[in-house]
Amino acid sequence: LKLVLRRRDQFCPQCNGRRQASKKLDLWRLPEVLVIHLKRFSYSRSMKHKRETFVNFPIHDLDLTKYVANKNLSRPQLYELHALTNHYGGMGSGHYTAHIKLLDENKWYSFDDSHISHINEDDVKSGAAYVLFYRRKSDDAGEKMK
Repeated sequence: LKLVLRRRDQFCPQCNGRRQASKKLDLWRLPEVLVIHLKRFSYSRSMKHKRETFVNFPIHDLDLTKYVANKNLSRPQLYELHALTNHYGGMGSGHYTAHIKLLDENKWYSFDDSHISHINEDDVKSGAAYVLFYRRKSDDAGEKMK
């Protein structure tokens, strides 16, 4: 991953001035459970805003192999979505729900306060998705990928 700093906030010892710079971040290995937080709230000096942009995230086979610097890994770095939280409402108030895939049943459920209901996999994605929980896929032998 390469981050580009947009401000001239890095000091250059060769020219004794501030310059735009880039920084590199390498991922060496990935966790068993990967949590992705979607930035839904933005702040500026005069405004606070809730973003409800639809993000088309994968449910199956999130492949992060090309982002891992350790090329000695023998297997692809594949993840499956197992849960997500949703946020409905605005900046001042809101309501959270969750969609969770029960592994024993291989079915998705919606959790909304005390109400639990079965949902189709096609209904898991929405513009309210806020935090995504992925789990590393198992290999064919049933062992976790390393």
